[in-house]
Amino acid sequence: MPTMKIVCLNLLTLLLLPIVAKGQPGCTDPQASNYNPNATQNDGSCVYDPTFYTPTLIAQLPAAIDEASGLAFFDGRLITHEDGGNDEKLYQLDTTTGAVLTELTIPLADNVDWEDLAESPDYLFIGDFGNNAGNRTDLKIYRLNKNDLLAGSAVPEVIEFSFSDQTDFTPAQNANNYDCEAFLWLNDSLHLFSKNWLDFKTRHYVLAATPGTHIAQLRDSLNVQGQITAADVTADGRIALLGYNVSTSEAFLWLLFDFEGNQVFSGNKRKISLGTALTMSQPEGLAFSYSGTAFIASEKFSLLPQKLFKMNIDEWTLPVSVIEDPGPKMPFSLVFPNPFAGRCTLYFAEGSKDVKRVVLADESGKVIYEEETPHPVYYHTIDVTNKQLPTGPYFLFLYDSKNYQVGAHKLILR
Repeated sequence: MPTMKIVCLNLLTLLLLPIVAKGQPGCTDPQASNYNPNATQNDGSCVYDPTFYTPTLIAQLPAAIDEASGLAFFDGRLITHEDGGNDEKLYQLDTTTGAVLTELTIPLADNVDWEDLAESPDYLFIGDFGNNAGNRTDLKIYRLNKNDLLAGSAVPEVIEFSFSDQTDFTPAQNANNYDCEAFLWLNDSLHLFSKNWLDFKTRHYVLAATPGTHIAQLRDSLNVQGQITAADVTADGRIALLGYNVSTSEAFLWLLFDFEGNQVFSGNKRKISLGTALTMSQPEGLAFSYSGTAFIASEKFSLLPQKLFKMNIDEWTLPVSVIEDPGPKMPFSLVFPNPFAGRCTLYFAEGSKDVKRVVLADESGKVIYEEETPHPVYYHTIDVTNKQLPTGPYFLFLYDSKNYQVGAHKLILR
């Protein structure tokens, strides 16, 4: 009989092992109203109290781009374009005044309904998939080489696609669930988010990021209580969906973070209310610059002008312990002195083969200092004493040879 008890106990232990190894599921975000301190595995169940935030107005955008519909930020440049029927152009905006700095015509492209911009380390993507009537069969995305863009010219490659679950193409102006105005690049794929006029949800699709004809595969859906108009992702994988509610005119962000792989709705989902059309006009473009700092572009809405805003999502999406130092920190690097008086040095505990470029930017995302580093790098000195910069916070970002952000430090200039 004792032998039987031992066998039973051993069997019970074996049965429990997978449960113990898997961890306890629950809400792992301390900011959630149902936070479970004993949970070790985020099951996507977090619930949040209503959160309200007013983005900082940067400027009214020029009349020439009163339909700014998408945003992207790379190489220290804020890029936008206009909605369908306008010129096939990309515009670089001043991040402090909203003024147009440069414009570039994209050849061999047709602006049927350009709606959003997305970017990978090597390419900028233009989403020509606006579909207000839900009946388009010519959905496409233009892919542009970033180096060509920076050189002042770019010939687009074309990605043609259809939605895996759409079978009805009966026209229904602003009364269908197959409009689309938002996408981003993540894990070597494009991720599209539908603009549902009927059920106020969004569907998540995954699409190949290579030229050719492909099918956007449906993955999941989320009740966003409105219409999604833009999307972007931070360098460390936090996603924001921008939108508004056509019935109430509420503007909002949905923040998606702490999810697994490409299952972007499987983690935390937090809504941030941004006000109404009275203050936001019609929000259409979203782009992260550095860490959690984002730019928002709004179209002209009735008598309300087109605008450029900025905000930061770190306080809602980063652990409390790292909110004061945004971005993924590499354990082998430190900056001294900090605060600094115009000159500081970035030190590495051992020669780093990962860091190829360092960038210093202000809170608006404007690049103050940029320089490539030798390989391996043991230390790098940043000297901005001759730039007459205002005191306050600045951000130092580290990039590898593929232009991925691999580290960040918050600096204080005194």
